Amino acid sequence: MATIEIKDNVLLVTVEGFDKILALRSSITVPLAHITGVTARPDISKVMYMPVESQFRGVRSPGHVLAGTLIMADGSGNVFCDVRDETKSVAIDLQHDEFKRLILEVSDRTPEQARDLILTAMGRPVGESSVESEPKPDEPRVVPAGTSR
Repeated sequence: MATIEIKDNVLLVTVEGFDKILALRSSITVPLAHITGVTARPDISKVMYMPVESQFRGVRSPGHVLAGTLIMADGSGNVFCDVRDETKSVAIDLQHDEFKRLILEVSDRTPEQARDLILTAMGRPVGESSVESEPKPDEPRVVPAGTSR
């Protein structure tokens, strides 16, 4: 699990407890200007059950713990994960950074509170409709015509 805070237009992520060892990292600092989106309770199945060609540095036990850095084989960018319970997680999409995405189980607030904290600090409207969010597990995914899943 991790905590998040905002200081001087920077998002500070602090990995807690034993997860520091599992994830091979204790903290991440990201300028707010690098954040392109925030999603509460994201679908992390693509990361949890990653392609065989991809590399994972840390601990990955599907359904139990995902802590470390996923290096995507297709070159789409690195994803940092620290998740045990995906229903308590938040995904933070980034640009111009070491990681393309952070997926974190936040220990000090709900995923929606974490999302709203980041969006407020960025000066964006809060709430589910304020950012491109992923559907909840019981909602169908909407795919634009002419694209594939």
